[in-house]
Amino acid sequence: MPELGAQDVLVKVTAAGVNPVDNMISRGQIKLLIPYKLPQIAGNEVVGIVEKVGTQVTGFKVGDRVFARMPLDRIGAFAEYTAINYRALAHVPDYLTDVEAAAVPLTALTVMQALDLMGAKKGGTFFMTGGTGGCRCHGDSYRKS
Repeated sequence: MPELGAQDVLVKVTAAGVNPVDNMISRGQIKLLIPYKLPQIAGNEVVGIVEKVGTQVTGFKVGDRVFARMPLDRIGAFAEYTAINYRALAHVPDYLTDVEAAAVPLTALTVMQALDLMGAKKGGTFFMTGGTGGCRCHGDSYRKS
């Protein structure tokens, strides 16, 4: 069982996303960027049920269905249980199954980073292809000088 810090939530994993980066980690291909020590419990996208909350956790309670992109320094979504800082968690919308929700976190992060990079503004339009990696963004919110 993972150790639970004051700002951590213990999550019983019900689904996990599998990404090319998980294979890259296992092959040591990103060790210059993130030097994971192998063996390592892999998994970057997690969905599960809150089992326990740390003493400083707000916004989450036992029984909540949550999902997250695991922090780079603390991956491990392929385990039965994981402890994750509550600031990395979000509640899963009711309309998503656990399997569907497991496909969201890394893709959503990619999209959010692209919107930030583009300086997207409310009411603007853009077209993004390949939101799961190597995305190309076009729109009136994005202008290169």
